[in-house]
Amino acid sequence: MNLNSLIWLTWRQHRWAISGVGTVALIAIWSLWSIEALAFAESSMPLGGFYALIVQTAFGALVGAFWGAPLIARELEERTYFVAWGQDVTAVQWLRGKLIVFGGLAVLLAGLIGNGDGYFGSVRTWNSFEANSLVQIGYAALGLALGVLIGLLSRNVVTAIAVTIVLFVVVRIVLAVLVRPFYWPPARVIARWEDTPVVPERGLELGHGYAGSDLQPVPARGDCMTPVNETSCMRRVNAAIGTYVDYQPIERMVWFQIAEFLVCALITVGLLAVVFRLMRNGGGWKPSRAHRRLGPPVPEPTPDVEKASEPEPTPAVEKSSEPEPEPEPEPEPVAEPEPESDPAPGDQSEPDTAAAKAEG
Repeated sequence: MNLNSLIWLTWRQHRWAISGVGTVALIAIWSLWSIEALAFAESSMPLGGFYALIVQTAFGALVGAFWGAPLIARELEERTYFVAWGQDVTAVQWLRGKLIVFGGLAVLLAGLIGNGDGYFGSVRTWNSFEANSLVQIGYAALGLALGVLIGLLSRNVVTAIAVTIVLFVVVRIVLAVLVRPFYWPPARVIARWEDTPVVPERGLELGHGYAGSDLQPVPARGDCMTPVNETSCMRRVNAAIGTYVDYQPIERMVWFQIAEFLVCALITVGLLAVVFRLMRNGGGWKPSRAHRRLGPPVPEPTPDVEKASEPEPTPAVEKSSEPEPEPEPEPEPVAEPEPESDPAPGDQSEPDTAAAKAEG
């Protein structure tokens, strides 16, 4: 099967899912670009930025839930995989072709969605981290691979969609909160007691605390945590020389976006490697003898119970498939000769008649 035939087959099977997600993405792209292009967009920047963040956060989940999860789960649930993968296209080739189609569409739409953030102007902050084509492509590919794997393992479309959404949200939160701020060691600004640490403009503040004499963070003393003003206590007992603030400068945001794309790409490659290994080895879809029937499953009767309950047929009633032999003709009975008896007085026999003629 060539690529054109596979694209046509994918469109025929998944045209409603492709049309739905594609329509939502195109409307979001048009809305973001329109807000940024219009001059009065400055008055609606918070609203535009909010909708942009919602769309860019949820697009990967939509791709995983409505494109990735049903891809294999529907074939396994409806038991059409035995026909789809049992002809001239193997299961691995079938999946590879489908992923090329869905992956290409996801990358194209994600790249367009990442081009806008709903704000007017070119000033970018850490709040617009999601408004990047590489980040959106990485998360769209991650959602697609996660949905395919969950669908292969669950074999149910509804379950695969629900689990995909939950796991995708968990992965996004872990990457955004626990991993993203520390792709590179943070910078630190230290100020003495008479000054206040100032974070550079548009820097991402990560944490603050007290700095010791060696300019390293020191914990707050236990006896200084009870008073109302903890800072005054730390200064009075000379437990620190000042305060510090850790931050990520805005100049690093581009490199952090590339790093997040690479992390998503590595996770995607790992998930797809597991999927193809299962498909190649038959661990996730190999049918049993009962699943090969396309109709509803018919329970197999238990032979012991039926043999015990049914009476054994008599040999006289059984009909054999072989033709019955024709019965041999019975020999006719041979008539026994009657014993000779003396003729009656009034009777004339043939010898007497002949003797009388001879005498005359």
